[in-house]
Amino acid sequence: MSLKFRMRVLIVGAHYPERGGVQLYSTYLSREFIKMGHEVEVLSYSGSSSCFGEVVHQLRTPKVKLIRGTSFIINAGMWMKRKGRKFDLIIANYAKTAGAALGISSLKGIIVFHGTDIFMGRILKSIVRKSLSRGKTVSVSRYIAERVRSIFGVESTVIPGAVDRDEFLNIPERDVVRSEFGFSDEFLVLSAASLVPVKGVDLVVEVASKVDAQFAIAGDGPLRKFLEKKARKSGAKVRFLGNLDHKKLIPLMSASDVFLHMPRFEGYGLVIAEALAAGVPVVAANVGAIPEVLRRDGILVGSVEEAVQAIRELKENREKLNSFRGIARDRVLSRSWRDVAEEFLRIV
Repeated sequence: MSLKFRMRVLIVGAHYPERGGVQLYSTYLSREFIKMGHEVEVLSYSGSSSCFGEVVHQLRTPKVKLIRGTSFIINAGMWMKRKGRKFDLIIANYAKTAGAALGISSLKGIIVFHGTDIFMGRILKSIVRKSLSRGKTVSVSRYIAERVRSIFGVESTVIPGAVDRDEFLNIPERDVVRSEFGFSDEFLVLSAASLVPVKGVDLVVEVASKVDAQFAIAGDGPLRKFLEKKARKSGAKVRFLGNLDHKKLIPLMSASDVFLHMPRFEGYGLVIAEALAAGVPVVAANVGAIPEVLRRDGILVGSVEEAVQAIRELKENREKLNSFRGIARDRVLSRSWRDVAEEFLRIV
């Protein structure tokens, strides 16, 4: 299909356009397709909204977690059965929900695996497998592509995410940002993740209890009260900032001394790419696809103790700390969301 062909594109995914990795992937794909002259519609949860003029269809989704996902799968699948044939391209972001909905619709499309969506029960797996046999498969990392091959027996095109270069230009001065958030000049370690078990934020709190430094955690989720209690009991100097808009998170990354990411599983690690683009040294767990993102530009660790040691060394050795600051910025900024969109169009 010619890239000049004006297409009608449907992007299916939950919580559009909230700022998690999957949602960012959907949001910036929408923007780039619109910039390229394509018509974009989005099918998502109730409470979703338009960012760039795309038409957003909100489906009724109860707030009860398990019921919400199941209702979205069924409702999105039936919606696509009725209206999906008018689209030239359907992209289902996150196989466990959007991919299953595409399977119910019996339409062809592209299912994008992001990480934890490789884990699903027998019934969902059967539905998704049928959809995979009809359309195309994308994985956001080589690691996930290998897991998809092992679990589903299909090959994936690997299309990693990117960063929005404009968001990383003209970042305010470090002192200005720290003053805005109420942080002192003391060594500052930042983490940003949903407060759910797989993201390992409890491990971040453990690290904080063993390092004499300021720690900040951006993000929210069901574990917040538990983590706040854990931090208080351990004596860790941790501030929980809640969800931050990118316009605030990126300057805070740049104003931090270290970015710490300790998930138990990671399908890609877009937040690491963002931290590198912001110029902050990264210490991250050596799990999943993180080595594909971090490469030799940061410090990979295998335990809380190794993370503690790495941060202490960076704190005590400014020369070593500065050797990591900004080392991967140009590499990360060289990949754009336009590149991501064009890679999708090549496989249509």
